[in-house]
Amino acid sequence: MPIILYLFLGGAGSGACLVLAVAGLFVPRERVVAVRSGRARRGVRTAFAASSAYRSLFAPAYACSLVAMLLGMLCLAADLGRADRLLLLLVSPTFSHIAVGAYAFAACFVLALVLALAWAGVVRGVSQGFVRVVEILLIPIALIVMVYTGLLLQSLAAVPLWAVFWLPAVFVLSSLSCGIALVAGVAHLGSAGAAFAPLFRRVVFADAAVIVLEALSVAAFLVACAAAAAASASGTAQAAASSYTELVAGANAGLWWFGFAGMGLTLPLVLEVVLLSDKAKPRGLALAASACVLFGGFVMRFCIVEAGMHPVIVFAAGG
Repeated sequence: MPIILYLFLGGAGSGACLVLAVAGLFVPRERVVAVRSGRARRGVRTAFAASSAYRSLFAPAYACSLVAMLLGMLCLAADLGRADRLLLLLVSPTFSHIAVGAYAFAACFVLALVLALAWAGVVRGVSQGFVRVVEILLIPIALIVMVYTGLLLQSLAAVPLWAVFWLPAVFVLSSLSCGIALVAGVAHLGSAGAAFAPLFRRVVFADAAVIVLEALSVAAFLVACAAAAAASASGTAQAAASSYTELVAGANAGLWWFGFAGMGLTLPLVLEVVLLSDKAKPRGLALAASACVLFGGFVMRFCIVEAGMHPVIVFAAGG
């Protein structure tokens, strides 16, 4: 469970950071710059100072993404067994997926913290250019974390289900959708959802497109799993077949089809189509869609991890 939570929280938190960084780059300059006179020889200077409306949008969303990433780090430490092992991984790294991911995770957290303090108005005196540079840096770092959550499982070649080519694509698209859901959910819990209704209308359209792409990547993943399972009669193919069967028809098949495919993909897509209509009441539907996406993102990771572990446990037990 700690590694499942780590994959989910890390993906959702980094996805939210990516969404916020991109959104921050499109904020008009006049809404985030305050004129500040001083003793500077060059005359009037400007500093980054977000308006109250933008502060209500970015500050809570960044705070929520930071909490998600922090909880993800705690889950990683729990999975490693001792917190000092996480510190050892950072100070004495080897070139591996988990080392690169841990560094990217830490960098994503630090950059998001800087932006959270800037948008909240806690840190004063920084320039708009500095904030823009941090946002530009955060975009690829957050994307690396999103990709890493899929590559971490794929790197374990001993588990055939996780070695499928399409798995990272599924995780990246799920992380992006969960990040959008996290930002939209936090905004609609407060006043920012109504204040930035045109923005979130575009966000809903983007998330609907991401969900469609995620559903297509999941379909490709399942087809690849079935093809790998039927490729040969080797022990690897037997393990792949067992993992695939466990995923789509095993003990957690109900969670996969109802919890992920139904509530995590189909239902939020339907809700977002309704949201795009002019007669929709956005707050309740947006919160429901966000909750469904986040629930589905966790269920997807839970089912894939558990299905991958199933043949290993069975074979180890002599079954």
